[in-house]
Amino acid sequence: MADLKLSEVDQLQTKEYWDNRYQKDDDATTFDWFKTFADLEAFFRKHILWDQCANLKVVMLGCGNSTLSKDLYDAGLRHIANVDFSETCIEQMATLHRNETEMTWDVMDVRDMSAFKDGIFDVAIDKGTLDALLSYTGSVWDIPDSIKSSAWKYMDETNRILRPNGRMLYISYRQPHFARPIVERPYWTVQVETLSDPGGSFDYFGYVLQK
Repeated sequence: MADLKLSEVDQLQTKEYWDNRYQKDDDATTFDWFKTFADLEAFFRKHILWDQCANLKVVMLGCGNSTLSKDLYDAGLRHIANVDFSETCIEQMATLHRNETEMTWDVMDVRDMSAFKDGIFDVAIDKGTLDALLSYTGSVWDIPDSIKSSAWKYMDETNRILRPNGRMLYISYRQPHFARPIVERPYWTVQVETLSDPGGSFDYFGYVLQK
């Protein structure tokens, strides 16, 4: 995200920014901000019960136009519910993946997923969505209360839709001393793994939030 102008950073939290961005794309456009499935496959196979993957229910939180859902689908995770608050994005992705009939695409804000019943998913996946919600031009050491409250609402909603013993897998560039105050909640434990990037200038992190 280093190429973003400062004026755009705060906008990453907003639906309007993303709708405008996706409207510039055609229906076949996909884009990953960081880390492809190939980079993350070992992490996913370690923290998802892959021998049961055909029956697991997964929710992709803030799916965007990433290839990750399709890659996971092709690897065996069939029941993937994709949510994003951008209607444009969801329309494009639903069209692009219309042949993957076991995947669903719904317009939904991750801070209010009331369309989902309690405890229906085994795994929730976030690759960069929480990062966007936490983005603003000020110091990462002093996140405004309004932004923290928004992020905690997201955590609470994710906990609600996960089954007992379910888990959230959060992929981020955010270092643990910045992420932990947000993701540490009373209803789950937090485990952090460093996802080394041999060709990059810094590491990424995989957070396993286990109920």
